[in-house]
Amino acid sequence: MFDDNSQLALGPNGTIYILDRDAAGSDQREIVALDPAGHMRPGWPIEEPPGSRFGAPVVGPDGSVYVEECADLKSGCGLHRFDATGRDLSGWPIELPSDFACPANDRCGPNAVDVGPDGTAFVSRYRVAGGLHFLAIDAAGKIRPGWPIEPGSKGMWSSSAQIGADGTLFILNLPDGGARPANLAAYGPDGQLRAGWPVTVPGRSDYLLGPEGTVVVWSLINDVGELCSDPKRTNFTVLGSDGRTLPGWPRGSTGYASSPVVGADGTVYYVSATAKVYAHDRTGKVKAGWPVAVPGAGSGCGPEPPALAPDGTIYVVGDEIAALSLDGRSRPGWPYRPAGSLTGPCFDSECFGGHGTPAFGPNGTVYLVVYHGDPGAVRAEVVAIDQQGQVKPGWPYRLPIDANTVSVSTPSVSPDGRLLIRTGFAPFLLLTLDPDGRTSH
Repeated sequence: MFDDNSQLALGPNGTIYILDRDAAGSDQREIVALDPAGHMRPGWPIEEPPGSRFGAPVVGPDGSVYVEECADLKSGCGLHRFDATGRDLSGWPIELPSDFACPANDRCGPNAVDVGPDGTAFVSRYRVAGGLHFLAIDAAGKIRPGWPIEPGSKGMWSSSAQIGADGTLFILNLPDGGARPANLAAYGPDGQLRAGWPVTVPGRSDYLLGPEGTVVVWSLINDVGELCSDPKRTNFTVLGSDGRTLPGWPRGSTGYASSPVVGADGTVYYVSATAKVYAHDRTGKVKAGWPVAVPGAGSGCGPEPPALAPDGTIYVVGDEIAALSLDGRSRPGWPYRPAGSLTGPCFDSECFGGHGTPAFGPNGTVYLVVYHGDPGAVRAEVVAIDQQGQVKPGWPYRLPIDANTVSVSTPSVSPDGRLLIRTGFAPFLLLTLDPDGRTSH
């Protein structure tokens, strides 16, 4: 059992890293490393030093674990990089600059770091002099020349940092109220703005990185919603690596469309407010065979985005599970119609509903959480569906909880193919299932 504030990260060889309260149950926390059988890896756990706090663990491309550690203003903050045995790599930990610690007269709050494909760690923190800054630290534990940077300006706050395949750091700068536009900035490894950036975007925007340096921005236009967003239109724009809008874009969808996903060929997929799945090619045109209607694909506060499997199949969750090929046709054996509901019970006063999100195994297996029963007694089970839309032998697996009182998180798949499911709030239970539907031992 783990505390509700625990942070999880998946590493190679089936290792699960968890930031949790220590075994004595004190206010101090520790990072544990569990093997596929749930046993502690040698060299772990690593306890927080007295008076310090760890940030969430982040696994780098080589399997090392990055963890920020912060104390008070006098002690400042530092960054660890642990190997598989729980030891800091050579040159680590490093101390952050003295003015890059925490607000004056306040205790520091450590963050999760962003790690690039070359092992560069990006740390965000307010400097003592003011303003949010980003620091880039290379794999050897050295601060890169040209850093730190201050991406925003007065009256703006920075969000949604993402790292491109070439090490470019993208940051969305949003206005702090008023009619000021937002912008999306791109910084190279030298800390300098890329040519053509920043790019002005609407205030209610987010983005994701596409293939070959493209960036897909989606924006809510004239959003007048309160508890739920209620835009008149959702716009989708594709930017090139130089920040210019590609020919044929932007494209719009009436009402509240889902966030997009992007295929390896640059196709942009999303679900419209009318529960149709659209596919736009690189030029913005709707591809032949699309859109495809999926009953019930819009629920709660707006449609849920499609899911893109590693083999390119597009899955859409509605009243049934659609599995669509690149040409918009249904895969043989699909759609899958669950015996129960894909929408779980509510656990707060503001319940907007929404279906579960599938998880994908390395062999094309699709995992879903299905709920059965009436509001007074709800059971939850995990279903594993093969590529032909059939339930796999050994499944479903019934979760050992009362789903009416215990929440179930979205399943995830570890690099070694095991399914991870987190249930409950505080404390929570972490279950790991093998591909045959049995608990890992």
